[in-house]
Amino acid sequence: MTDNQDHVTPHAYDDSIFATSRIDPSPHKTVTNTNLYDRTKYAMAGLIYSLRRERSVRNVAYTTILVLALSAWAKLDRVRSLIIFVSLGLVWIAELLNSAVEAVVDMVMPRKRHDMAKVAKDVAAAATFVATLTSALTTMILLVPPLLKKLGFTQQDTPPKSGA
Repeated sequence: MTDNQDHVTPHAYDDSIFATSRIDPSPHKTVTNTNLYDRTKYAMAGLIYSLRRERSVRNVAYTTILVLALSAWAKLDRVRSLIIFVSLGLVWIAELLNSAVEAVVDMVMPRKRHDMAKVAKDVAAAATFVATLTSALTTMILLVPPLLKKLGFTQQDTPPKSGA
């Protein structure tokens, strides 16, 4: 092997579908969280960090509270409520992953500009945008008509008139 190839793993040039699954990640891990308590603790730490430090995550939290409150007030059925809940969950997932990508890029490229760092951040932001847009449209379709009805802006369902 040449000096340039000394750090190449045996699977680096294996492009089969199973190549990645044969790589042992344990030498690269500094912390192991093998129990449920540790995994939950780290997840909650990430959520608390995101809520404290990321304005966009706080905006998702405010929107989630508002939408769930309006859904409860409008007395949506379980299916509509579940669909809205899942769509909001997808926005949370996208926003948290976007924040994680930004943190990793900022760690690797501190105070430097790099085209691929911009691509990583922009693509992660695009995922959040698509999730947010999808959730907003889903929520509007499922929530606005019952809200309008509850507020009296649409006619109540009335039985058809019979007779002459």
